[in-house]
Amino acid sequence: MNILVTGGTGYIGSHTVVELLNAGFSVSILDDLSNSNAEVIDAIEKITGKRPSFTELDICNYNALDKYLSHNKFDAVIHFAASILVDESVQKPLHYYKNNLLSLINVLELASKYKIDKVVFSSSCSVYGEPDSLPVNENSKVKKAECPYANTKQMGEEIIEDTAKVSSLKAIALRYFNPIGAHDTALIGEHPVGPPSHLITIITRYVSENKTINVYGNDYDTPDGTCIRDYIHVMDVAKAHVIAT
Repeated sequence: MNILVTGGTGYIGSHTVVELLNAGFSVSILDDLSNSNAEVIDAIEKITGKRPSFTELDICNYNALDKYLSHNKFDAVIHFAASILVDESVQKPLHYYKNNLLSLINVLELASKYKIDKVVFSSSCSVYGEPDSLPVNENSKVKKAECPYANTKQMGEEIIEDTAKVSSLKAIALRYFNPIGAHDTALIGEHPVGPPSHLITIITRYVSENKTINVYGNDYDTPDGTCIRDYIHVMDVAKAHVIAT
């Protein structure tokens, strides 16, 4: 299968590309490099011995995406491309709605035009909002989103579901919790363009810079009163995308 990965130079996207290549898929990447670096392609090639096709492209640009797809044939799309910072989404809600939803709509419209009937959507645990009970599982109810970023993921799932009802689209949304880690070669990992926003990345960067990290909260309903979070290794998330494809 020939797979198109949008946002494929990003954190989860790049690790998924590695797993796809190792599994024998042919992979092409689209990314606007707004939160990643094209040097990731070299690292992927060093890890796998295969170089994925890469094109710098903003998929919110319908005409550019249309032109690209008219010259390439794909069996499936794995759609990662999105803005992902919770705090930033609160400050710039219109940017998040425009970027995250317009890109998805373009992908779905053009996937239909070019007979691509398989889409894997990078969703988020944030669609569960403030859950009624823990742990959250696939039967837990989707609750009101608590920020624009989460709302774009909820709305994205609804757009895909409604589209699938009236077309041949076969789609799946993966809702993952707090991906962390890196490939065991350390050639790729989480390297945001700006300041890190995820806890583990902040910790590793602060430790390397000999900075102090303040930990707050001692009144949680846990054995020692401190917060507990669930994490999943990024390579496990990557493998899940290969299975879903």
